Amino acid sequence: MSDSTTLAPPTAGDEAELTGRFGRYGGRFVPETLITALDELCAVYAEAREEAGFWAELEELWRNYVGRPTPLYLARRLGEAAGGVSVYLKREDLNHTGSHKINNTLGQVLLARRMDKRRIIAETGAG
Repeated sequence: MSDSTTLAPPTAGDEAELTGRFGRYGGRFVPETLITALDELCAVYAEAREEAGFWAELEELWRNYVGRPTPLYLARRLGEAAGGVSVYLKREDLNHTGSHKINNTLGQVLLARRMDKRRIIAETGAG
């Protein structure tokens, strides 16, 4: 197993990436007053995703701030209790913030900086 977290930028051939739709599902369901801001964000991301420097900076933050890649832990007793299978736990709880949410947030912050924005609003998903 490799320690590498190197990412390849998303390819332009992925229709879901380009349109935000997944077949008949998905879309942009936001209030009309936010469409301009969302369009601006989409344009900045489309530019950033093609730049190796964007991905390199994001990976550097994940590695040196978040603590990625997080280790896999072989849960032997759980595997035995489940009938002798191998069960691995991905230890996202060891991230700097104790959660996976920082992975996405750092990308958002890099985009906000490109847009000269000073505030970030992020959903936490905490109950």
